[in-house]
Amino acid sequence: MRWFEALIPAYTIERLFWESRGITIQEVVYIEILYAIIVVLLEVPAGVLADHMERRRLLQLGIALEWCSFVVLLWSFSFLGFAIAISLSAVGAVCRSGTEHALLYETLEQGGMESTFERWVGRLNAIGLVAAVVAAFSGSLLAAMFSFELNYIVSIGSLFFATSCSLLLVEPTRTTHDEVMTWRQLRAGFYFLWSDRLLLTLTVSFVLVLGAFNFVEEFWQLYARDVRVPIYWFGAISTGLLLIQIPGQLLAPHLLRVASAERWHRIIGWGIGIGFLLLGSVPSPFGLIWMTIMACFAGVIEPIYLGVLHHRVPSAIRATTESSVSVLLHGSIIALGLLFVVGAERTLFSAFLMIGAVVCLYHAKKNVNR
Repeated sequence: MRWFEALIPAYTIERLFWESRGITIQEVVYIEILYAIIVVLLEVPAGVLADHMERRRLLQLGIALEWCSFVVLLWSFSFLGFAIAISLSAVGAVCRSGTEHALLYETLEQGGMESTFERWVGRLNAIGLVAAVVAAFSGSLLAAMFSFELNYIVSIGSLFFATSCSLLLVEPTRTTHDEVMTWRQLRAGFYFLWSDRLLLTLTVSFVLVLGAFNFVEEFWQLYARDVRVPIYWFGAISTGLLLIQIPGQLLAPHLLRVASAERWHRIIGWGIGIGFLLLGSVPSPFGLIWMTIMACFAGVIEPIYLGVLHHRVPSAIRATTESSVSVLLHGSIIALGLLFVVGAERTLFSAFLMIGAVVCLYHAKKNVNR
């Protein structure tokens, strides 16, 4: 199932396909903001739903909705059609979020094998990574030889197989029921973040950096096109941006022996901010190399931040606080997205410049206040 979920060649030329259907950069950002809003609004209802129905049903629903979103995308030629498709994808993402891992853990627990959970997660991630690499290279080759629509047809077929595989899942017997998340509990997570000065500083830096890097992930294809990179290189670029994040995640524990988490957040924040300034002010194929370095930074900051978060947060509100951070991250994407739209009214490069200026100004202000 994980193989077919990740085998999506459409992602390699996603923005080019959208542009070919008349969707502008500004409209892409509006749709991304819609996606983030839906995720934020459904965070709590999805948690309640997960507690009252079988996890496998929620997972099946999530994958099926993702499949439906690609079907709608293939037949869409307007902003409304694309907005409907991405709304389906957002609901599907909320349904799948955390469900697969919970289902895996409870299945292993039922067989007394919960100690092997990390090993199985690693194997699933490896399968997904290999499938994504295959999809990236095959997607770029298909796009170079055929129309963009073929990438979406293949992706729809892959997601259909993923949906079919999900129907074979077996629900384990739950020994306990999760505590139902409420908005009041979510506020408790926000209050904890606010009351811990160090954690608040790192959280703001984390959501700002990852929220900004989201626009590299979303618009690198248009950047590459604008600096005249041939489309058959898109598979290699996509693979590079994906694979470079793995060493960053593996290096995180060793980096903390060299400097504190707060210092690494400042270094990474400045690196991401300056990267955006370079992408916007000196557009060239070499900008893709800096994007790769930025991807490595993004891979490093996530495990460093999550390590600090889980070491400091009480176990009683651990999951709630992480959900609060997720809400803040999507809120950051919404705010930066509105700024990105203003810059994109001129050019994509101007939008990158504005994002870089905000990230650099924030970290400059933090340096002055120290």
